Amino acid sequence: MNENEENISQLKAKIRYLINQRRNSENYLLAHHRLINASFIRMDTLSGGRKRKTPAYYLSRKISGKTKLTYVKAKDVAVVKKRASAYKYYMQNLAKFVKLSKEIEAYFRELMSLSIQIPDKYQWK
Repeated sequence: MNENEENISQLKAKIRYLINQRRNSENYLLAHHRLINASFIRMDTLSGGRKRKTPAYYLSRKISGKTKLTYVKAKDVAVVKKRASAYKYYMQNLAKFVKLSKEIEAYFRELMSLSIQIPDKYQWK
């Protein structure tokens, strides 16, 4: 096996590994999720800087370029926190999926350039 064939087989192994990683991410993304597209925030202080007796929880999200806070009732804290965390994890998986797809494309392009074999009579002079 020459050096070019070894490089090609290494590239194919990398591509297979990345495709498997992407498939895992894709399976998560395709599953059913209940999400809230906001950040879950715990506030321990009042507006004057004094400490609260019990923490308050809010959802924070950007609306028309401004951050808006929505109070979360104590009875809903567990569900809202779970769904906001699920949204964050979903977005991380989506970013991972995109990054892996770009890496796979780059390796396929590299594989293509290693696989090109132009006969001598057809080479550019």
